[in-house]
Amino acid sequence: MTKTTQPRGQQGATLPRVRAISRAVAILRTFSTNQPYLALNEIVRATGLDAGTTRRILVTLRDEGLVHQDPSSGRYSASTGLLDLARAVPESLTLTSLVERRLIQLAVDTQTTVYLSIPHGDEALCTARHNGGQAIEVRWWAVGETRPFDRGTAPRVLLAYKDEETRARLLDELEEGRGLLRQEVADIRANGVIVKHDEIATGLSAMAVPLLDDEGQILAAISSGGLTPRFVGAAQAELLAALQTAATDMQRMVRGHAS
Repeated sequence: MTKTTQPRGQQGATLPRVRAISRAVAILRTFSTNQPYLALNEIVRATGLDAGTTRRILVTLRDEGLVHQDPSSGRYSASTGLLDLARAVPESLTLTSLVERRLIQLAVDTQTTVYLSIPHGDEALCTARHNGGQAIEVRWWAVGETRPFDRGTAPRVLLAYKDEETRARLLDELEEGRGLLRQEVADIRANGVIVKHDEIATGLSAMAVPLLDDEGQILAAISSGGLTPRFVGAAQAELLAALQTAATDMQRMVRGHAS
């Protein structure tokens, strides 16, 4: 198998690339919703590969179930085998990658530490954390770590938008479920935001808002942590506006993403 030696990316940067795989991916990317069916010569023109190489790769992809060839016309299309691969992509990774740049921009704009988290069973899972450049970075929650729904602003937001039956069960199970937590959840559902002071550490505060799909179902929570003066008075209002604007932008970015 022929290989190229151009390094790409940070992981495995010195390893050679497998040219045959790059060519196969280029062929798969020629198919689109506007052009779902393509003849061999059309794929050759689109990829710049020679006809013999293109046909060999197409036959291999066909035999692996990733490409379909119409027996009557000989034209090619993407096959349902690609759907099986798509189903294997973790939803958290897909969602996070869709909004990552906007999340980073939010951190820079607000000069706070910004998090993205998703429901993960009966806990909240952090899938992204970015510091806006401030000397103080809130490292309370690392990517890949989970937190119970009664610890932190983002977990509380995720709890508030659980379905009614699940929410009631979790509130009953959580230690604070019959007191303050119930009121906090009700306030989140009414106002779409929660602010907490001194929960993580004295002098630190946090704010979180939901990221909802077009049907109003929870996809994730967007949260911000930093020094308390950024989370009170007029500064708090500015921060809330920034989080809400980011949530609106991200909602457009993830349109069609399953909740």
